Amino acid sequence: MILLLSFDVRRRGGIERLSLQTRTTLERQGQLVRLICPQRWGPGPLGRLCGRLRFLVQLAWWLPQAQLVLSMHALLLRPVLWLTSLRPQNQRLHCWLHGIEVWGAALEGVRPALLRCDGLIASSRFSRDQVLSQPGQWPATAVVHPMADLIDGKKQPVPLPASLTLLTVARMDSGERYKGHRLVLSALALLRHKGDLPPGLQWRIVGGGDDQAALEAETESLDLAPWVRFLGSIEDQQLRQELRHCSLLLLPSAFSIEPDGRACGEGFGIVYLEAAQAGRACIACCEGGQTDLIVDGETGWLIEPSEHTLAQLLSRLAEQPKLLASAGHAARARALSEFDQRCFASALTKSLNLQMQHL
Repeated sequence: MILLLSFDVRRRGGIERLSLQTRTTLERQGQLVRLICPQRWGPGPLGRLCGRLRFLVQLAWWLPQAQLVLSMHALLLRPVLWLTSLRPQNQRLHCWLHGIEVWGAALEGVRPALLRCDGLIASSRFSRDQVLSQPGQWPATAVVHPMADLIDGKKQPVPLPASLTLLTVARMDSGERYKGHRLVLSALALLRHKGDLPPGLQWRIVGGGDDQAALEAETESLDLAPWVRFLGSIEDQQLRQELRHCSLLLLPSAFSIEPDGRACGEGFGIVYLEAAQAGRACIACCEGGQTDLIVDGETGWLIEPSEHTLAQLLSRLAEQPKLLASAGHAARARALSEFDQRCFASALTKSLNLQMQHL
Protein backbone atom coordinates (compact mmCIF):
# COMPACT_ATOMS: atom_id res chain seq x y z
CA MET A 1 0.00 0.00 0.00
CA ILE A 2 1.16 3.53 -0.82
CA LEU A 3 0.36 6.17 1.78
CA LEU A 4 -0.06 9.58 0.15
CA LEU A 5 0.12 12.69 2.36
CA SER A 6 -1.20 16.02 1.12
CA PHE A 7 -2.72 19.27 2.25
CA ASP A 8 -6.51 19.50 2.24
CA VAL A 9 -7.46 18.37 -1.28
CA ARG A 10 -10.85 20.05 -0.96
CA ARG A 11 -9.01 23.27 -1.79
CA ARG A 12 -8.16 24.23 -5.39
CA GLY A 13 -4.43 24.85 -5.06
CA GLY A 14 -1.79 23.42 -7.36
CA ILE A 15 -0.34 21.01 -4.80
CA GLU A 16 -3.81 19.70 -3.98
CA ARG A 17 -4.62 19.10 -7.65
CA LEU A 18 -1.28 17.42 -8.18
CA SER A 19 -1.97 15.17 -5.19
CA LEU A 20 -5.27 13.99 -6.67
CA GLN A 21 -3.65 13.45 -10.07
CA THR A 22 -0.90 11.42 -8.41
CA ARG A 23 -3.42 9.23 -6.60
CA THR A 24 -5.42 8.63 -9.77
CA THR A 25 -2.31 7.84 -11.80
CA LEU A 26 -1.01 5.32 -9.27
CA GLU A 27 -4.40 3.65 -8.91
CA ARG A 28 -4.69 3.29 -12.70
CA GLN A 29 -1.42 1.39 -12.60
CA GLY A 30 -2.79 -1.09 -10.09
CA GLN A 31 -1.43 0.43 -6.89
CA LEU A 32 -3.40 0.53 -3.66
CA VAL A 33 -3.28 4.14 -2.48
CA ARG A 34 -4.48 5.69 0.76
CA LEU A 35 -4.65 9.51 0.75
CA ILE A 36 -4.84 11.35 4.07
CA CYS A 37 -4.83 15.10 4.67
CA PRO A 38 -4.89 17.45 7.65
CA GLN A 39 -8.36 19.02 7.39
CA ARG A 40 -10.22 21.39 9.67
CA TRP A 41 -12.59 19.53 11.97
CA GLY A 42 -14.85 22.34 13.07
CA PRO A 43 -14.66 26.15 13.09
CA GLY A 44 -11.93 28.43 14.40
CA PRO A 45 -8.58 27.56 16.00
CA LEU A 46 -10.11 24.62 17.85
CA GLY A 47 -11.31 23.14 14.57
CA ARG A 48 -7.81 23.50 13.12
CA LEU A 49 -6.27 21.80 16.16
CA CYS A 50 -8.82 18.98 16.10
CA GLY A 51 -8.16 18.46 12.40
CA ARG A 52 -4.43 18.13 12.99
CA LEU A 53 -4.94 15.67 15.83
CA ARG A 54 -7.28 13.64 13.64
CA PHE A 55 -4.61 13.59 10.92
CA LEU A 56 -2.03 12.30 13.39
CA VAL A 57 -4.38 9.52 14.51
CA GLN A 58 -4.99 8.53 10.88
CA LEU A 59 -1.26 8.64 10.18
CA ALA A 60 -0.52 6.43 13.20
CA TRP A 61 -3.06 3.88 11.93
CA TRP A 62 -1.97 3.73 8.28
CA LEU A 63 1.77 4.28 8.62
CA PRO A 64 2.60 0.72 9.82
CA GLN A 65 0.63 -0.72 6.89
CA ALA A 66 2.40 1.19 4.09
CA GLN A 67 5.31 -0.09 2.04
CA LEU A 68 5.88 3.41 0.61
CA VAL A 69 5.03 6.87 1.93
CA LEU A 70 4.88 9.79 -0.52
CA SER A 71 4.64 13.21 1.11
CA MET A 72 3.42 15.86 -1.32
CA HIS A 73 5.10 18.66 0.62
CA ALA A 74 8.24 18.90 2.73
CA LEU A 75 6.35 20.23 5.76
CA LEU A 76 4.25 17.05 5.92
CA LEU A 77 7.37 14.99 6.62
CA ARG A 78 7.53 16.15 10.24
CA PRO A 79 4.63 14.07 11.58
CA VAL A 80 5.96 11.01 9.73
CA LEU A 81 9.29 11.37 11.50
CA TRP A 82 7.58 11.96 14.85
CA LEU A 83 6.07 8.49 14.40
CA THR A 84 9.25 6.80 13.21
CA SER A 85 8.84 4.01 15.73
CA LEU A 86 5.66 2.90 13.93
CA ARG A 87 7.32 2.59 10.53
CA PRO A 88 8.19 -0.88 9.16
CA GLN A 89 11.90 -1.44 8.68
CA ASN A 90 11.71 -1.71 4.88
CA GLN A 91 9.30 1.18 4.36
CA ARG A 92 10.44 3.80 1.80
CA LEU A 93 9.84 7.51 2.26
CA HIS A 94 9.72 9.96 -0.67
CA CYS A 95 8.93 13.67 -0.76
CA TRP A 96 7.85 16.03 -3.54
CA LEU A 97 9.75 19.33 -3.90
CA HIS A 98 7.90 22.20 -5.54
CA GLY A 99 9.71 25.53 -5.27
CA ILE A 100 9.98 28.24 -2.66
CA GLU A 101 9.53 25.82 0.25
CA VAL A 102 12.98 24.39 -0.54
CA TRP A 103 14.72 27.45 -2.00
CA GLY A 104 16.96 29.83 -0.11
CA ALA A 105 16.68 29.97 3.66
CA ALA A 106 13.51 27.85 3.64
CA LEU A 107 15.60 24.77 2.84
CA GLU A 108 17.27 24.87 6.25
CA GLY A 109 13.99 24.29 8.02
CA VAL A 110 13.22 21.08 6.10
CA ARG A 111 16.74 19.86 5.34
CA PRO A 112 16.94 17.31 8.23
CA ALA A 113 13.67 15.70 7.18
CA LEU A 114 14.60 15.62 3.50
CA LEU A 115 17.94 13.99 4.24
CA ARG A 116 16.08 11.14 5.96
CA CYS A 117 14.05 10.37 2.83
CA ASP A 118 14.88 7.51 0.50
CA GLY A 119 14.11 9.61 -2.56
CA LEU A 120 13.00 13.07 -3.63
CA ILE A 121 10.86 14.24 -6.56
CA ALA A 122 11.25 17.76 -7.93
CA SER A 123 8.66 19.47 -10.12
CA SER A 124 11.39 20.98 -12.30
CA ARG A 125 15.07 20.74 -13.02
CA PHE A 126 15.36 24.25 -11.60
CA SER A 127 14.04 23.18 -8.18
CA ARG A 128 16.16 20.03 -8.21
CA ASP A 129 19.29 22.04 -8.93
CA GLN A 130 18.48 24.61 -6.25
CA VAL A 131 18.42 21.84 -3.63
CA LEU A 132 21.32 19.75 -4.90
CA SER A 133 23.56 22.81 -5.08
CA GLN A 134 23.42 23.03 -1.28
CA PRO A 135 25.67 20.92 1.00
CA GLY A 136 24.35 17.54 2.06
CA GLN A 137 24.22 13.86 1.15
CA TRP A 138 20.98 14.25 -0.74
CA PRO A 139 18.85 11.23 -1.64
CA ALA A 140 18.35 10.32 -5.28
CA THR A 141 16.30 13.19 -6.76
CA ALA A 142 14.14 12.69 -9.84
CA VAL A 143 12.32 15.30 -11.89
CA VAL A 144 8.63 14.68 -12.52
CA HIS A 145 6.94 17.55 -14.31
CA PRO A 146 3.36 18.09 -13.12
CA MET A 147 0.53 17.41 -15.51
CA ALA A 148 -2.50 19.59 -16.20
CA ASP A 149 -6.02 18.35 -16.87
CA LEU A 150 -7.97 21.61 -17.05
CA ILE A 151 -7.77 21.87 -20.86
CA ASP A 152 -8.91 19.11 -23.20
CA GLY A 153 -5.90 18.67 -25.47
CA LYS A 154 -8.06 16.96 -28.12
CA LYS A 155 -9.93 20.18 -28.83
CA GLN A 156 -8.45 22.32 -31.57
CA PRO A 157 -7.30 25.78 -30.44
CA VAL A 158 -9.55 28.78 -30.96
CA PRO A 159 -8.20 31.37 -33.46
CA LEU A 160 -6.35 34.28 -31.92
CA PRO A 161 -8.44 37.37 -31.15
CA ALA A 162 -8.19 40.31 -33.53
CA SER A 163 -6.44 42.53 -30.98
CA LEU A 164 -3.78 41.66 -28.41
CA THR A 165 -5.48 40.12 -25.38
CA LEU A 166 -3.14 39.42 -22.48
CA LEU A 167 -4.13 37.01 -19.71
CA THR A 168 -2.56 36.77 -16.27
CA VAL A 169 -3.63 34.01 -13.87
CA ALA A 170 -2.08 34.48 -10.44
CA ARG A 171 -2.89 35.38 -6.86
CA MET A 172 -2.65 39.05 -5.96
CA ASP A 173 -1.03 38.52 -2.59
CA SER A 174 0.95 41.27 -0.89
CA GLY A 175 3.46 38.60 0.16
CA GLU A 176 3.86 37.28 -3.40
CA ARG A 177 4.45 40.41 -5.46
CA TYR A 178 7.03 38.55 -7.52
CA LYS A 179 4.16 37.32 -9.73
CA GLY A 180 4.75 40.37 -11.92
CA HIS A 181 1.51 42.37 -11.92
CA ARG A 182 3.34 45.63 -11.30
CA LEU A 183 5.92 44.83 -13.94
CA VAL A 184 3.09 44.53 -16.47
CA LEU A 185 1.53 47.78 -15.27
CA SER A 186 4.88 49.56 -15.66
CA ALA A 187 5.33 48.18 -19.19
CA LEU A 188 1.82 49.25 -20.22
CA ALA A 189 2.34 52.68 -18.67
CA LEU A 190 5.58 53.02 -20.63
CA LEU A 191 3.81 52.15 -23.88
CA ARG A 192 0.98 54.57 -23.11
CA HIS A 193 3.42 57.38 -22.32
CA LYS A 194 5.06 56.84 -25.72
CA GLY A 195 1.73 56.57 -27.47
CA ASP A 196 2.55 53.00 -28.46
CA LEU A 197 -0.22 51.01 -26.75
CA PRO A 198 -1.42 48.52 -29.39
CA PRO A 199 -4.95 49.33 -30.60
CA GLY A 200 -7.57 47.27 -28.79
CA LEU A 201 -5.11 45.83 -26.27
CA GLN A 202 -6.69 44.32 -23.18
CA TRP A 203 -5.07 42.86 -20.08
CA ARG A 204 -7.35 40.42 -18.25
CA ILE A 205 -6.36 39.39 -14.72
CA VAL A 206 -7.68 36.24 -13.04
CA GLY A 207 -7.16 35.77 -9.31
CA GLY A 208 -7.87 37.38 -5.99
CA GLY A 209 -5.96 38.34 -2.90
CA ASP A 210 -5.25 41.09 -0.42
CA ASP A 211 -3.19 43.06 -2.95
CA GLN A 212 -5.97 43.44 -5.50
CA ALA A 213 -7.31 46.75 -4.19
CA ALA A 214 -3.83 48.30 -4.29
CA LEU A 215 -3.29 47.06 -7.85
CA GLU A 216 -6.65 48.46 -8.95
CA ALA A 217 -5.71 51.82 -7.40
CA GLU A 218 -2.36 51.82 -9.20
CA THR A 219 -4.11 50.98 -12.46
CA GLU A 220 -6.36 54.01 -12.00
CA SER A 221 -3.48 56.30 -11.06
CA LEU A 222 -1.62 55.31 -14.23
CA ASP A 223 -4.76 55.98 -16.33
CA LEU A 224 -4.70 52.38 -17.55
CA ALA A 225 -8.18 51.36 -16.40
CA PRO A 226 -9.65 51.25 -19.96
CA TRP A 227 -7.13 48.56 -20.90
CA VAL A 228 -7.22 46.45 -17.71
CA ARG A 229 -9.95 44.20 -16.35
CA PHE A 230 -9.79 42.45 -12.97
CA LEU A 231 -11.88 39.27 -13.14
CA GLY A 232 -11.30 38.01 -9.60
CA SER A 233 -11.42 34.32 -8.73
CA ILE A 234 -13.35 32.33 -11.33
CA GLU A 235 -14.57 28.77 -11.81
CA ASP A 236 -12.71 26.26 -13.96
CA GLN A 237 -15.17 26.52 -16.84
CA GLN A 238 -14.61 30.27 -17.16
CA LEU A 239 -10.85 29.82 -16.78
CA ARG A 240 -10.89 27.42 -19.73
CA GLN A 241 -12.66 30.08 -21.77
CA GLU A 242 -10.15 32.74 -20.80
CA LEU A 243 -7.21 30.52 -21.71
CA ARG A 244 -8.72 29.48 -25.04
CA HIS A 245 -9.66 33.02 -26.10
CA CYS A 246 -6.64 35.08 -25.05
CA SER A 247 -3.70 35.95 -27.30
CA LEU A 248 -1.10 34.73 -24.83
CA LEU A 249 -0.47 34.08 -21.15
CA LEU A 250 1.55 36.82 -19.48
CA LEU A 251 3.04 35.79 -16.14
CA PRO A 252 6.49 37.38 -15.64
CA SER A 253 7.03 35.78 -12.24
CA ALA A 254 10.61 36.57 -11.23
CA PHE A 255 13.02 34.33 -9.33
CA SER A 256 15.19 35.86 -6.63
CA ILE A 257 16.65 35.14 -3.23
CA GLU A 258 16.49 38.19 -0.97
CA PRO A 259 19.30 39.20 1.43
CA ASP A 260 17.34 37.64 4.31
CA GLY A 261 17.20 34.33 2.42
CA ARG A 262 13.56 34.47 1.37
CA ALA A 263 13.04 33.08 -2.12
CA CYS A 264 10.42 33.79 -4.74
CA GLY A 265 9.57 32.46 -8.18
CA GLU A 266 7.73 29.60 -9.88
CA GLY A 267 8.60 26.01 -9.05
CA PHE A 268 6.97 24.99 -12.34
CA GLY A 269 3.80 26.97 -12.94
CA ILE A 270 0.87 24.77 -13.98
CA VAL A 271 -0.89 27.66 -15.70
CA TYR A 272 1.92 27.91 -18.27
CA LEU A 273 1.19 24.30 -19.22
CA GLU A 274 -2.57 24.91 -19.29
CA ALA A 275 -2.05 27.84 -21.66
CA ALA A 276 0.18 25.73 -23.90
CA GLN A 277 -2.46 22.99 -24.04
CA ALA A 278 -4.93 25.65 -25.17
CA GLY A 279 -2.57 26.60 -28.01
CA ARG A 280 -1.27 29.79 -26.43
CA ALA A 281 2.31 30.94 -26.03
CA CYS A 282 3.55 32.41 -22.76
CA ILE A 283 5.71 35.28 -21.63
CA ALA A 284 7.64 34.41 -18.48
CA CYS A 285 10.89 35.32 -16.78
CA CYS A 286 14.16 33.62 -17.64
CA GLU A 287 14.75 31.93 -14.27
CA GLY A 288 12.44 29.46 -12.57
CA GLY A 289 10.77 26.12 -13.09
CA GLN A 290 8.85 27.42 -16.12
CA THR A 291 12.08 27.22 -18.10
CA ASP A 292 11.59 23.44 -18.29
CA LEU A 293 8.44 24.03 -20.36
CA ILE A 294 8.94 27.26 -22.30
CA VAL A 295 11.49 27.27 -25.12
CA ASP A 296 12.49 30.90 -25.63
CA GLY A 297 11.56 32.18 -29.07
CA GLU A 298 9.82 28.93 -30.03
CA THR A 299 6.97 28.19 -27.61
CA GLY A 300 7.03 31.51 -25.81
CA TRP A 301 9.43 34.13 -24.51
CA LEU A 302 11.68 34.16 -21.45
CA ILE A 303 12.65 37.68 -20.47
CA GLU A 304 14.52 39.56 -17.80
CA PRO A 305 12.06 41.22 -15.37
CA SER A 306 12.41 44.61 -17.07
CA GLU A 307 9.54 46.94 -18.02
CA HIS A 308 11.45 48.11 -21.10
CA THR A 309 12.08 44.55 -22.31
CA LEU A 310 8.45 43.59 -21.77
CA ALA A 311 7.13 46.73 -23.46
CA GLN A 312 9.28 46.13 -26.54
CA LEU A 313 8.17 42.49 -26.75
CA LEU A 314 4.48 43.37 -26.47
CA SER A 315 4.82 45.95 -29.26
CA ARG A 316 6.57 43.39 -31.44
CA LEU A 317 3.95 40.70 -30.86
CA ALA A 318 1.08 43.11 -31.55
CA GLU A 319 2.66 43.87 -34.92
CA GLN A 320 3.38 40.20 -35.74
CA PRO A 321 0.28 38.09 -35.00
CA LYS A 322 1.68 35.27 -37.13
CA LEU A 323 4.56 34.99 -34.69
CA LEU A 324 2.11 34.58 -31.83
CA ALA A 325 0.15 31.95 -33.72
CA SER A 326 3.30 30.00 -34.61
CA ALA A 327 4.55 30.03 -31.00
CA GLY A 328 1.14 28.95 -29.72
CA HIS A 329 1.07 26.04 -32.16
CA ALA A 330 4.57 24.96 -31.07
CA ALA A 331 3.66 25.33 -27.39
CA ARG A 332 0.65 23.04 -27.80
CA ALA A 333 2.64 20.42 -29.70
CA ARG A 334 5.32 20.37 -27.01
CA ALA A 335 2.79 20.23 -24.18
CA LEU A 336 0.89 17.31 -25.71
CA SER A 337 4.00 15.30 -26.57
CA GLU A 338 6.26 15.89 -23.53
CA PHE A 339 4.01 16.99 -20.65
CA ASP A 340 0.90 14.86 -21.01
CA GLN A 341 -0.62 12.31 -18.63
CA ARG A 342 1.35 9.46 -20.19
CA CYS A 343 4.67 11.22 -19.60
CA PHE A 344 3.63 12.08 -16.05
CA ALA A 345 2.67 8.50 -15.24
CA SER A 346 5.90 7.10 -16.67
CA ALA A 347 8.13 9.56 -14.81
CA LEU A 348 6.21 9.11 -11.55
CA THR A 349 6.35 5.32 -11.46
CA LYS A 350 10.03 5.37 -12.45
CA SER A 351 10.88 7.88 -9.71
CA LEU A 352 9.18 5.68 -7.11
CA ASN A 353 10.77 2.48 -8.45
CA LEU A 354 7.33 1.04 -9.13
CA GLN A 355 7.87 -0.23 -12.64
CA MET A 356 7.32 -3.97 -13.06
CA GLN A 357 6.06 -4.35 -9.50
CA HIS A 358 2.92 -3.81 -7.43
CA LEU A 359 2.98 -2.72 -3.81
